[in-house]
Amino acid sequence: MQEPMYIKIHNQLRRDIENHVYQVGDRIPAERQLAEQFKVSRMTLRQAIKTLEEEGILERRLGSGTYVASQKVQEKMSGIMSFTEITRANGQTPSSKLVSYKITQPSLSEKERLALEGSDKVLRMERIRYADQVPICHEIVTVPEDLIVPFAKDDVSSHLYQTLEKQGGYQIGDATE
Repeated sequence: MQEPMYIKIHNQLRRDIENHVYQVGDRIPAERQLAEQFKVSRMTLRQAIKTLEEEGILERRLGSGTYVASQKVQEKMSGIMSFTEITRANGQTPSSKLVSYKITQPSLSEKERLALEGSDKVLRMERIRYADQVPICHEIVTVPEDLIVPFAKDDVSSHLYQTLEKQGGYQIGDATE
């Protein structure tokens, strides 16, 4: 299935921001100009811009235009953000409902992606994530068991990244979302 055009535009504009084509505080070109550049309707372009706004990467200023968001948000773009951080950055209140939490054998792809050995196990946790009490996503997290053994289930299920970083001394270097 081919990626929708607005996603392609979103990804290109995000790359442009990450590569400093547009700097923090810069006004991006007008919708009409960008629509011509990408050879799409303004409606398609607006959808891409709206998605970048929702992610906190761009901000609209009434009567002035659309600008690359503040440095604080930009610094977070290059790192891994937890759902809680992303939701709070968007001015919303995050919450979760734990659906399942089990230690189990990894699938073949999990074994490969996590570089696990023969008998290594994983925590597979499912949560419904909410922003302002509105369900946003169904999340399935797979983590090598040895990373979470020292921690309480409540700490892991409610604040995984924070628990690993602050209590475990780990630095989150990579995640596939």
